Amino acid sequence: MHSFAEDHVLAINTELTAVADLVSPLSSGVQGSALKIAQYTSNALLEGLPELVKVLQEVAAIHPFIALAVGAFRVAIELDLKRRENDKKINLLFMEMRDMMTALVELQNVKNPGQSGGDGKTVQQRLQSLADLIESDILECANVCDAYAKKGTTARVFGSIRWNEKLQHYVKRFTKHRADIELTIAVHLGINIDVANKKLDMIDSKMSLVLEYLQNCTPPEEKDLAMFIEKRGGKDVVLASEKLLLEFMNRGPHSSGATPEGRWIRRRGTVDLQELKEELSEDPDISIARNWNAFERKFEMQERELERIQEIVHEENQLVIKSVSAGPHDKIRDNDLHNIWREMRWRGNVKARHFVLALRDYCLERLDKLRKNESTFIDCDRPTNITEHDEWTLEYISVTRLQAIIEAFDDDASGFITVGEVNAFTASKPRQWSLLHWMAYWAIGWQMTMTRYATDINNILDKMFAVKAHILPANRRFVEQYLDVVWSPITELTTGFRPIERNDVVEDRFRSYVDAEEKRLRGALEDISYDIDAADILQLVTGPGRIEKYLFPLLWLLLKRDYEILRVARTTVIHKDELWDSASTLKWVFRAVNDRCTNLENLFKQQNLDPGQMFKAFASEMFRYWHDPASLWSTERLREAHYPEKPYNDAEEEPCLSPSRLLNHPVEDSAPVSATPMPPLLSASIMLINTSLGRWSGYLGDAVAFPSEPMLSIEIRISSSSPTEFAASGSLPIGTRFNIIGTTMPDRMGGVAYHFQLTYNARYWPRSFRGILTDGGRELSGSWSCRGNNTNGMFLFRRLSPDGMRFWPLPANAAHSRTQIRWNFALCAVQDQVRRKMSSLHILRESQTTRQRYLRAIRAGLSTQSLDETERQSLVRCYRVMTPSEARCYYMVYESMRSISPKHFGISCANCRADVYGARTMCLDCGIRSTVDLCDRSDCQEATIGPDRRDDLVSPHLPSHRILKVRRVIHRHREFGKMYRAAQAALIRADEALADADDIASPQSPPHFGHSRGLSQIAKIKAEQFVDRELSCVGCHTRVSRPCWYCIECDDECFVCTICESTRSSFSGGHKRVHGLVRCALPHDDAVKAADLEWSHSRIDGLEDKLEALQKDSAYRFDALDSRLSRLVDLEAMQAVSQQKLEMLDARLQRIEVLLSALASKI
Repeated sequence: MHSFAEDHVLAINTELTAVADLVSPLSSGVQGSALKIAQYTSNALLEGLPELVKVLQEVAAIHPFIALAVGAFRVAIELDLKRRENDKKINLLFMEMRDMMTALVELQNVKNPGQSGGDGKTVQQRLQSLADLIESDILECANVCDAYAKKGTTARVFGSIRWNEKLQHYVKRFTKHRADIELTIAVHLGINIDVANKKLDMIDSKMSLVLEYLQNCTPPEEKDLAMFIEKRGGKDVVLASEKLLLEFMNRGPHSSGATPEGRWIRRRGTVDLQELKEELSEDPDISIARNWNAFERKFEMQERELERIQEIVHEENQLVIKSVSAGPHDKIRDNDLHNIWREMRWRGNVKARHFVLALRDYCLERLDKLRKNESTFIDCDRPTNITEHDEWTLEYISVTRLQAIIEAFDDDASGFITVGEVNAFTASKPRQWSLLHWMAYWAIGWQMTMTRYATDINNILDKMFAVKAHILPANRRFVEQYLDVVWSPITELTTGFRPIERNDVVEDRFRSYVDAEEKRLRGALEDISYDIDAADILQLVTGPGRIEKYLFPLLWLLLKRDYEILRVARTTVIHKDELWDSASTLKWVFRAVNDRCTNLENLFKQQNLDPGQMFKAFASEMFRYWHDPASLWSTERLREAHYPEKPYNDAEEEPCLSPSRLLNHPVEDSAPVSATPMPPLLSASIMLINTSLGRWSGYLGDAVAFPSEPMLSIEIRISSSSPTEFAASGSLPIGTRFNIIGTTMPDRMGGVAYHFQLTYNARYWPRSFRGILTDGGRELSGSWSCRGNNTNGMFLFRRLSPDGMRFWPLPANAAHSRTQIRWNFALCAVQDQVRRKMSSLHILRESQTTRQRYLRAIRAGLSTQSLDETERQSLVRCYRVMTPSEARCYYMVYESMRSISPKHFGISCANCRADVYGARTMCLDCGIRSTVDLCDRSDCQEATIGPDRRDDLVSPHLPSHRILKVRRVIHRHREFGKMYRAAQAALIRADEALADADDIASPQSPPHFGHSRGLSQIAKIKAEQFVDRELSCVGCHTRVSRPCWYCIECDDECFVCTICESTRSSFSGGHKRVHGLVRCALPHDDAVKAADLEWSHSRIDGLEDKLEALQKDSAYRFDALDSRLSRLVDLEAMQAVSQQKLEMLDARLQRIEVLLSALASKI
């Protein structure tokens, strides 16, 4: 054992030179300032890191008790480096972690692990518990950084105080661990304690600078947002105001590293303000806790990836050792590629086209020699791996497929192939395949396989739209939002891709690899529960290499699971985040595609190539429409586009998976935690807690109003974790669960104070409460505070039922006489019970008023901060008279109405710019790039939209145009063409019907003499036709006339008058309110002429106003010019006078000079 340790120590010493230079620049900050720390970026983190990890692994081989901590550090660092963001706070935290681990290198001085120190303890006995704690802290810190990195800029600004506290906490812990390591090792080795203490003082000084920098290193965009919040009155004011919140979001960066949308961020369209408020208000503790499962899965995947890489690196090291003094070809692992590289005398890289052509010629020559039983390349030092079994591949490794083979080797699309790319290509080859087999796959097999996947993807998308009609109403909005996000970008990829004719024989040659890759991707997705929430997770799932290699298989696996979720949504109300997470996962894939396209575009431009033309050839045109989607989604094309429509047949599908196995979120809230049986009383503290047990109802208030939110009802019980603590749980009206944990403490007055904390299961800051029991243990009141958003207020709980608590006087309104308080309370409570038993009209009206007021408050954000006094008092009365069950019921009504009401994602009104809810009106005559959409407001319906507001309009949109109104969501790309064509056909039918009816109803010319009898017969027939042909509204059954509406979905003629269209909710026959309608306007020519005339007049008026303003401005400018010219004339006159004076002065000076000369001569 001793010799084994000595060998490892010798191995460590070979690396110590590199690690000795690994002294953090932060240490120089002790003598300098925190400014030096600001220059410490992720590049500095990389310096010396491989050497440090290698040394730590060697040290761990001698001292195995630190192996877990070293492994956790290695994986955490790798995960952090995979992130593309360069956040200085996270970098700084990881550098502190690195400096802490650097202290463990001192263990190399302990050559004998079994050696005891002066106190008889080994180094393991001294450091074992600390090493375990370090491992735990590294994992927790990495999870905190991962959760922080996923937050957008706006969320970081709102939670900056708490997030900084979390990051500073780990800086302090790592610094303390480093000090403990160095002190413990110094004591064990008998180093002078004074030297050790001096070293510890330097570490403490550095930590102060680090904490100072961590507090102040806020990016400029975050500082700008924080200043915006401060100027507007604080976070609460911004959250309470919809206008300020939207302005705040617009000021934020449109694409941050934490968001997956990429170029699709501009297509998100609508914003759910309630969800946005919840996200911005989320407590970091909840974000961190929720992120743990995903981070744990990511950590395990990275750990396995590092183990796999370590095996490859070990093999490569053996090769590198042999080729240190050799040429570049000796670094190539494949024998044939090594031989050709050596024969062609290539150096570090070669042009891709030359390489592939030379490789093809080499293979052809080698196979030809094999057929003739001759030898070739006899001077090569490595034997060839090409055999007669590879002859079939030459049919596909041809000049016509040169581009595909080049792309397989040239991973970065630079046009040059390096030794590293050659080795990467061969390393990814299946072990049982030859080089030619692998090249044939990329020549034809990949395109054929992707053709199959593209077909499967389109089929599954078709089935998603087929099953959409069977979705429960409560799930419909989630499904519509999901399809709006994913269908268009995926269709851009599958439509642009150039398919190839499939051949079963050829596919069978590559099936083993294709199936293995699909199995690998499926296994990786199952490991993370199909939830990709960061770019590094996506990289761990796909592995190294370009995204197009795995794109279609990955999309198909994700869509296959999402389709099963849609099938479950037919019978089960799913969680609102289920499909949102699925869409977010696909957004991260889209972002990777977008990054790849951006890099390719920049590369093509550097090579003076046209990106548009290059994308029509690269990767079988997969990125063609991603690069330029304008032609694919133009309105002209969409009007004629036909997409398959497949009826959904559940009998043809596989059995549905169990929701518990398929879904990541529960389908309903968890049941309330049952009360724990109270254990025997053990102490005085338990006796005090016992006095607070039972049902309590009460209110919370803030600095503005009391109550400031609906009533809470809780059941206090003994905590299951400790008999000296009490606990409670419940749910808010919005359905969010909360938990309460508390205990009793003596207060300053000698009494007993009850301290407890209320924490939420999602997205809300925890609150701390401190109160006392009064009124004989029947009232618990005091104050609460929330550090997360710097709010505080009062609370009041009573041992009353929720129904009774509604009538107990509030502190501000309490009368002085306790007897009067109780008497008024009893009268009101009894009177309410009697009214409810009798179901009085007063109670019904009061409940309706309360419900309507609460629903208005929900839509406004439930805040009392931004209301005027009248509205605030109205909301306070609403909170006062509602029980928790009623508030929950009303909120569920709101959620139900909200989920059923159509929300047209990504569609905004062309007039008022607001998002479109409910009815959506589309113009059938306007729009080149996109449709002209209007909301259902009357002023928007009658608005004229000119080219000044929409640059793709050739002529203005007029109220007289043909319009289509829909009350259910249609996909803006896939379903628009079908609806447009149906509307056009319906308009033709409606015009014909109205024309026939008008013709029959029109008065005939007077009968001619002698033909009265024949004409009277014709009139009789006309009258009968008029009775049969009379067109009536399906709502009020009165005769319709222009303007009116015509249904595009009913089989029979179905007209709706304008009044019924806007007011009726039910109709006779098969017509439904959600059916699409086209408007039958007044005769088109007259309407258009009148509208065009009005538009022309308005434009002329506008031009006249502009001309008048221009004339005024020109007159002002001419006046100014005249004044300047006048001043110039005056200046010329002044110059003339000055010149005259100067001439007179010269004459005088000359006379003086003459006089002086005469005087001098006389002297």
